[in-house]
Amino acid sequence: MAEMRHQHENLAASLCTDAAFAERHVESLQLFDALAQQADESAVLLDRLSGGMHSNEALSLVRLDMMQQRLGAALGELY
Repeated sequence: MAEMRHQHENLAASLCTDAAFAERHVESLQLFDALAQQADESAVLLDRLSGGMHSNEALSLVRLDMMQQRLGAALGELY
């Protein structure tokens, strides 16, 4: 996932160097950024869990509220 994030960032950077392209596709680029943030948070969460952190603690450290709420709801259904 870390490699995917790195490639995602490089692609975004190259797309944003063209100002005309960035202006025409600002909404798509914002979605692209949101997806990159979600992938990053997912990778960090998985790292925490694989390191032995309790799921509730790992979830409380997720920085994206929407993700935290969805994952919390999913965990609640499991327990």
